Amino acid sequence: MSIAVRCYRATVRYEPDLLREPPPADRLMETAYRRLKRSIIELRRPPGTQFSEQAVAREFGLSKTPVREALARLHRDGLVTPQPRAGYVVSAVTLSDVGDLCAMRSLLQSETASLTARHGLSAAEADRLQELCVDDEDGQLGGPRFEERFRHNYEFESIIANGCRNARLAAAAVDALDEIERVVRLALKLDPSMPPGRIDERRALVDAIVAREPDTARAAMARRTASAQREIIGALTASAAVTSAPIALPL
Repeated sequence: MSIAVRCYRATVRYEPDLLREPPPADRLMETAYRRLKRSIIELRRPPGTQFSEQAVAREFGLSKTPVREALARLHRDGLVTPQPRAGYVVSAVTLSDVGDLCAMRSLLQSETASLTARHGLSAAEADRLQELCVDDEDGQLGGPRFEERFRHNYEFESIIANGCRNARLAAAAVDALDEIERVVRLALKLDPSMPPGRIDERRALVDAIVAREPDTARAAMARRTASAQREIIGALTASAAVTSAPIALPL
């Protein structure tokens, strides 16, 4: 079943980076930051990729100053690591950090789902959640329309996050989505299959929010994020990078 193309954003206050419009071209540091960030998150610069400030400046047609400032910001974000006299390297993805990210996401999103159910959504928001709930194209999460479907999924998450009516909580939940996007993309490249029960979990969540049942919504989101964590960790641990790694004795 195909998802409608229209995008409901009327009352969304906090948006994940994936859904934001590019900055104006005259904002050079913001432009360099966004282009670099998206290239890292979308795995066009995979973990471990080395590059220099000069090479990025040439690629983007910018001077070194905005690129240097963008790289400093990406370092604070934890996406790149400076190398002495060797430029930068795209930060690695570790199972420990992925576990922490998934746990934080579950805590934040479970609470936003509960509060959104308590406060209720507008008719337009509720309708849009129902539209976005069904995403079973070709029985897999990958495919030719992956980017469009991925954006729809983040729109789904954004409506729920912003519906909680707590600005700090909504911002934190959206920030968690930003942090985990690269990990989710990596997991889906490793295993793009559609897990059984995924759509049922989404329907249960939307039904609870629309029915304004906070406890049921919290439990439904907790189940959904727990399933996502199992899928992500499962894909990463089955990768050759993990299965072929040498096992050392603990010190």
